[in-house]
Amino acid sequence: MINLKRILVATDFSEHSNVAVKYATALAQAFDSEVILCHVVEAPDLISQIPPTGEGYFPPNFQEQQRKAAEEECAKIIADSGIKNGRSLIVEGSAFFEVIRAAKAEDVDLIIVGTHGRGAIAHVLLGSVAEKIVRKAPCPVLTVREGEHEFVMP
Repeated sequence: MINLKRILVATDFSEHSNVAVKYATALAQAFDSEVILCHVVEAPDLISQIPPTGEGYFPPNFQEQQRKAAEEECAKIIADSGIKNGRSLIVEGSAFFEVIRAAKAEDVDLIIVGTHGRGAIAHVLLGSVAEKIVRKAPCPVLTVREGEHEFVMP
């Protein structure tokens, strides 16, 4: 018998992540599970911030501002989705590595992650966070993407 006590949803607040939240909400209701909404605050990409395309300046508390905004967004998502037993987990570092670390530390039974469905060239050049999570996860991983099967309420 499958028993999902804890479900970790990796979110970057994209539409693909919103689909993952929908799946987590439905599974949490079916299994009376806790949902952990995990967002990774990554270090600023310094190259993209070099003028003229970027502003070239990060305030000293940039990551703390990102953390606070992520906490607020996670709280909103949990409230709006109807998740009854949910909490957020905001961590700093590399997205795939920190999701794997969180899954182990929280002893989750399932990870749900959205995938952007990139083309082959972008995938080769950039890699895929979802793919790395699938390869290294300590538990089953459900990958979902926008536009796939949606839950329909009877």
